[in-house]
Order: sequence, then C-alpha cells, then structure tokens
Amino acid sequence: MSEEIYLVANSHIDLSWLWTREETIGKICPETFTNVLNLMDKYPLLCYAQSSAQIYEWLETYHPEIFRRIREKVKEGRWEIVSGSWVEHNANLLCGESLVRQYLLGKRYFMKKFNVDVKVAWLPDSFGFCWALPQVLKKCGLDYFLTHKLKWQIERMKPPIPFPYYVFWWESPDGSKVLAYHTVGSYAEDVNPIKILEQLALLERRHGLGKLLVLFGRGDHGGGPTEGMVREALRLMELQDPKAYPKVILSTSERWFQEVRAVSENLYLPVVKDELYVKTHRGTYTTEAKVKLHNRKCECLLLTAERFASIAMLLGMDYPFDDLKKAWKLLLLNQVHDNLDGTSIEEVYIQAEKDYEEVYKISRRVLEKALNVITSKVNTKCEGLPIVVFNPLSWCRSDVVELILEGDLRFMKTFKAFDCFGKETPVQTIEGGQKAIFVAEDVPSFGYKLYYLTQSSEESANSNLKVGEFFLENEFLRVEIDGRTGHVIRIYDKINGRDVLSDSGKGNVLQIYEDKPPNAPGGEPAWNMYLGALTELDKAEEIRVVEKGPVRATIKIVRKYGSSTFEQYVSIYGGIPRVDFTLKADWREKYKTLKVAFPLRFKNHWATYDMPFGVIQRYQYIYAKPPDKQMNLPRRPWELADKAKFEVPALFWINVDTENGDYGVALLNDCKYGFDIIENTIRMTLLRGPRRGYPSTPEQWADQSDNPRVGIHIIRYSLYAHKGDWAKSMVFRKGHDFNYPLIPWKAPENIGSLPKTLSVIEIKPDNVILSALKKAEDSDELVLRVYEACGLESDATLTTLFKPFKAVETDLIEWGMYAPKREFKISENIVNFHLNGHEIVTVKLSPPKNI
Repeated sequence: MSEEIYLVANSHIDLSWLWTREETIGKICPETFTNVLNLMDKYPLLCYAQSSAQIYEWLETYHPEIFRRIREKVKEGRWEIVSGSWVEHNANLLCGESLVRQYLLGKRYFMKKFNVDVKVAWLPDSFGFCWALPQVLKKCGLDYFLTHKLKWQIERMKPPIPFPYYVFWWESPDGSKVLAYHTVGSYAEDVNPIKILEQLALLERRHGLGKLLVLFGRGDHGGGPTEGMVREALRLMELQDPKAYPKVILSTSERWFQEVRAVSENLYLPVVKDELYVKTHRGTYTTEAKVKLHNRKCECLLLTAERFASIAMLLGMDYPFDDLKKAWKLLLLNQVHDNLDGTSIEEVYIQAEKDYEEVYKISRRVLEKALNVITSKVNTKCEGLPIVVFNPLSWCRSDVVELILEGDLRFMKTFKAFDCFGKETPVQTIEGGQKAIFVAEDVPSFGYKLYYLTQSSEESANSNLKVGEFFLENEFLRVEIDGRTGHVIRIYDKINGRDVLSDSGKGNVLQIYEDKPPNAPGGEPAWNMYLGALTELDKAEEIRVVEKGPVRATIKIVRKYGSSTFEQYVSIYGGIPRVDFTLKADWREKYKTLKVAFPLRFKNHWATYDMPFGVIQRYQYIYAKPPDKQMNLPRRPWELADKAKFEVPALFWINVDTENGDYGVALLNDCKYGFDIIENTIRMTLLRGPRRGYPSTPEQWADQSDNPRVGIHIIRYSLYAHKGDWAKSMVFRKGHDFNYPLIPWKAPENIGSLPKTLSVIEIKPDNVILSALKKAEDSDELVLRVYEACGLESDATLTTLFKPFKAVETDLIEWGMYAPKREFKISENIVNFHLNGHEIVTVKLSPPKNI
C-alpha cells in the first residue's frame, strides 16, 4: 500500500466559551472565513472543512456575502460541510431525542441551503460519547465519525491507560456501525513534515494503514489555516517522489474515509462495542448545575408539548411547527459542548438563561393551547370542578398530581377528589394552601383521565400513610430516620420482605470532598475532578415532620457546612412504591464537590446506567483484577481502563441488582448526570464549586448560590427498590415517570364527543418505549419514534385512536433513505412491526383528516 497524506484545512470554532456568541458572530466567524475564502481563491487546490449548521445560519443572517462565497466553494467541492449536526454537541448528557434533533435540523439545513448530504460526523472537541451514537448517526445517514480527545487520557492519567486505536469500527448495541477516526494528531495542526511522518508511522504500526488524515489550521480566534501552512502543503505536494516523502493530497475528510473504507478488509480495524469514555473532564457531568437542570427540564417540557400538539392536530388544531422549531434550535444551540459541560464564562450562562426562558415560554404556550383543544372535546360533565389529568408517556401509570390552586380553587379550603368512575382519592393542600396534590390512578398512555374536585367540610379520606417523629410508612415501604444524624438508617421493603440499606446507618448521607487541583487555579477545575479529603455531614441542626398526609408524608432535616445550608426532605406517598428526596442547597463552597450516598444491603460487580435510547453497564472502578463474573451490556471482561471510570455519566437513573438478579435498587433523578458505585454504595454527584476558566481569565466561581442567577439549588431524586433486575422491573419506566409528571388541567364543563378517559396511543410490549410523537417534517403525517429498551427482539403493536391509512418506516431525518423500506401491517387501528434488540424504529403514520 502506497503511503499518502491527506491534508484537510479546518478551524475549530467554539460558538461561545471564554467569549459570548456575539463575538463569534461579529468577529471570529467573519474574520476566519474571509481569510479562508481568500486563501481558497488564491490557492485553487486548497480544501476546507467546517461544521455546525448554527454557524452557517448565523452567516446567512448576518454576513450574507460570506455565505454566498461559501456556497460557491461548496459547489466546487472544495468547502466541505461536516458534522451534520446543529452544533458540535455534548454526546453524553443529551436525551435520545435531542441527539436526533441535532442531526435532523442540521442535515436538513445543509440539504436545503447547499444541496449537501453530510456523511462525516465531526465532534473533535467533545468530552466522551454515548454508546447509542453510532445507531443515531447511521440512521441519520452519517457513515463516518471523527473525534480527538480520547487521547487526552494519555497526557493526564498517571499511570497512563491509553485508548488503543486510531481507526476502528464503532458499533452500537443494535449492531449499527460507523467507521471512526480518533485523530493521530490534534485538530489544529501545523503542516510540519517531520511530525506528519511520525504520525503516519504510528498509524502504520497500529493498523497497517499508510493513509494519514491531518487536520491543520488554527481554531477560534486563530483564523483557520495560514498562508504559510498552505504553501508548505503545496511544497510537499510538489516533491512527487515517494522515496523522498509520501504523496500529499489537499483533500476533504470524506475522501479519506472513503479511501480507508475501500481497503478496510486489509487492515487491522477492531470493532469497539462500548461507549467512548474520555478519562478527563469528569467534572463536566456536574459543573454549572443550573444549565444542566434547564437542559433536562426543557427537553422534557418541549417533548411533552410536541406530543400533545400532535394529538390536538388530530382534533383540528394547526400544528405550531415554526414555534416548536424555534424552541428546538435554541435548546440545541445551548447543547454545544463547552456550554452544556459547564466550562464557559458566566456571561455565556446569563445569555443561556434567556434562551431557556424562551424555550419554556414557547413550550408552555404550545402545551396550553393543545390541552385546551383536547379538553374542549372531552365530556367533562361531572358533580364538581373538572380536572383532566394528562399522561405524556406511552404506558398507563399512577403517580402524584400537583395542582396550582388558582381561580375558583383558591376559595376551597378542603377538598374531596373523585375519578370519572366515582372513586374517591385523598387530596392534600401544600405550600400554605397554594397547591394541592393527589395520586391519579391508571391514567391511560398518551391520554387522559377525568377527575373532579368538590368542596368539603371534612378532611380528605384517610390513606395508608403512617407518620412518626422519625419514621414514615406506606403500604409498600417503611423509612426510618436517625434522630441525631438525620440519616436514613432503614428502608424496609414490605412487599418483598427485604431491607434495602446496609446497617451502616448512613442512607441519604451528604458527602463533601475537597476538589482542588494541586496547581489551582490551573488544572482546569471546572473540567476535571481532583477528589481529596472527605467530610460526611453527620450532624442535623433540625429534624421534624412537616407533612403528615393523607397523600404525602415528609420529614425535614437541616444541616450546615462552612458557609452553606442544606435542607433535606424525605417523602413517601400513599400508593407509590418509592422514597422521594428533595435537597434545597444554599451552596457557597469553593473547590468542593457534594455527593449523596446510599449504602445498599448487597453489592454487585457492575451497575446499569440510563443512556440515550437504552442502557449501558459499567464495572466498579475499584478492582485490581477482573472479577469472576462478566457484565452483559457490553458483554466484555473487566479491563484496566475501567479503573479510570470513577465518575461516569447517566441520564434519568442508575441501578444496582443483586448478582443473581432477583432484586435491585434504582436511584432516579430530575437534573443530575454524574454518578459512581463503590463497593455496595451508590452515589450521585450533586454540586461542585470550581473556579471557571483558566488562571488568565477573570475570577468567577461556578454554582455559588449567592449569585442571583443561580440562587438556591433544588434537586429531586428518588430510591426505587424492586423485585427482579432492572429490565424485569422496568426501571426505565420509573425514570421517565420521575421526569415527565402527570399534568392536571382545569377544564370547562362541557358535553364533548370524547369519553372521560382515553388512550390516544398505546404501545406493546412493555420493553418498547415511545420517545417522539410529532408532525412529519414534510407532510401532515404523524411521526412516532420508539426504541427497544432491554435487548429483546420484539413484535410490537401500536394501537391508535384512529385507523391509519398507511404506516411505513422512515429514518431519523424522515427522508426514508437510511432505514429499511418497510410498510407495516395495519389491522383496524393496530399497527404491527418488528424491532431488534436495542433498535430505534421511526414510524410514519397517515391518519384520517378527522378522528
């Protein structure tokens, strides 16, 4: 195989980081691209690669002449559009639908404006990649993946545990594969002949590949490739003597990937069936807690609004396509890696707050209009004040409902609540009479159930709650609190006859670590974790019962540490088999990290973690040699690199099962992403207090509650003990339940055509989860996206309120190009289709005009 060097000019541009987006729009982009375009005019062989649809949209809006010149170079085949995504996004903390929308909006923009179908996913600077990403990329029509920071573990780990590959196939749990390149050099190289030869030799030794891709050019304020770099590249091209120097090609990245793919059978290209974990920057799972909370809440609210807008569209409402697209763009913009990771300056997050508020505003407006349309069609005739309870998830569920008492409700001191079948359910007023809560039972999937409230002179009916000075109990659980420390000392599972916690007496314990780099303020404290001395908060300033039912019982514990105050609330509900926790933290600590810990009655070699469109299992990091049992997702033995995973990302939940899988405990959350398991203890990282930026940047501290933008941190989490393992007990549903609350909606009293309880869409079997319900991008059809959660081949049924004319599979971009061309069988109002284990399937339905 002849040796070849493929030189691709590029400029890595952070949309905001140590500067705001205004500087990127007004200075970085125009200066960089004017320089690049002038060089391309002067040197006709020069090729250039640029990512991020958001950048191009900014250019189109603010710099139309530059945009016009770029379009010309794209037509010439010399300006390569890469990434396909809206921004170079975080790839660990996004929900599955956010991942999809990054590429749906990005690829559609590039096709519309440039007639380009992007093939190279481009995330050189992101801090790790979830295991589901190859499937998302393939079903978005991206065949190739480029990144860089996997090698940072070599530079920053002692002893080093290097990622072993530069070119490899990366495979998702479902079997989808992309050809991946972990760059040998950086993404901002000079054209250095000696260094290039060293990189080529390394690539040949490792993979037998004599074709090296080099990314040259300066990023951010650097202006991209310099004229000196281009001249040196042309000089090397002109040598024309393979004995003197390998052949040099000014190229696109896609051309290099195509060349490598063509000879891949002759190479050593391993298949990596795992996440791509970056062994630095673990602090980014937690730093800047407010932006993490907003990202989670906006994702869930926007998807909820989209789902009910789709249902309302079937009832005659105009679908708010433009409003929802605007909200998605704002959310996707703030998922750019440096921003969501929490490593940008304070000014960036002041701006982000405004974006999130606009996402909330749009989502609430869309949701309100949709629910009003739906309730106007429901028969709400009843003997009290009608409240329609909506369920935004694809399974029937029972859960707590929180109702704001406004309008007529403000004058009702005590209540009784009844469902549409006349069954009474307890009601409890909270927050000084500002709100009421009750447990709604069996609310249908993607549907609703009518309840009605009546004024009563009596307190609501008794429930199964029992409350003592230091204990809480319902029909499922008994929770005991230590009267001195305030720790949860016991959670007894009454149904399964098991104690959940160990005898340590330290459940729900707050742990504070010193977290300061030895060379602070160097060491990138906002990015990295340097866990040192540990302090456990084992003194309670106050312990008292603050709620006694009949719906919820709560004990409050107050603690202090340094300048900070913590209010912990431990709650149980009648009829709900979990223990809920709320932490209100007045956090004023610098160079500290706060965790919450639950020591369990049992331990396992690994835990299961929620990730986009599925789960991943990870071994404990404490082992010195492989344990005697092997995990399944991915199925591989323990390896030395697992020792570096002392902090790992997850979404809605993590779970530990007994070794034989007969029992387990899940920790659910509503806004956190960093976790670890050590021996029998499951822990979640709650807050950090690092200095932002670098020693040269102005002093700013993350997550301090004395900052008006941040304020008091409110964090919700829950412990769910269950019979069977995570899959049999459907922990994935519990995580969604905790993040997608039931929605109570005050309805007018009318005799509508829709019944008092209704499921619009239902999906079976239980291991198939619906992640999206939306209007199609190019038609009035409905798009439903589902995924298989447990690794089981499944014959699924989709039961709808209406009879579809047609049901076909499409890809994640909704072009129908990157998915099997399957038309699904329809029997009356039931659509039948097949999913492989861990597979994402997108279904396009043609509904009738009126239902």
